[in-house]
Amino acid sequence: MKYGDTGRRVGRRMGLALGLLASMALAGCGGPSARTVHGTQLAPGADAQLTADIDADAATTRLAVDVVHLAPPERIAAGSKHFVAWQRPNSETPWRRLGVLDYNPGSRNGKLAETTVPYANFELLITAEEQSSPHSPSSAAVIGPTSVG
Repeated sequence: MKYGDTGRRVGRRMGLALGLLASMALAGCGGPSARTVHGTQLAPGADAQLTADIDADAATTRLAVDVVHLAPPERIAAGSKHFVAWQRPNSETPWRRLGVLDYNPGSRNGKLAETTVPYANFELLITAEEQSSPHSPSSAAVIGPTSVG
């Protein structure tokens, strides 16, 4: 066996090893995670699909929420017209409004288009509200509070 043949074998094995390590590193990144959260006692048939793409280095999360089997807001709490999503980093801080779910009464589905949350870990809450921009959540919680991240 010549020296050149041995060098190529070592180089090929080294390339395979580096390729395997790179594949393992990329698999660890995982991409967005998805999970289902069940509704509260006010919305027992509702299920929310949470899709979170967490960037721990930047301490942000891209979040999308799809809720199915959600009764109209006026059936959850009298006078309610909207479903509002809220977030907070922990239980010691006040809730901050994320946005209003796009609710379809015909299909009974609600959707919060992808939004960015300025935390890698936080609590999520969805409530029925009379106004689309309330200052704080009502007690009519339909999803959560639940941890994300």
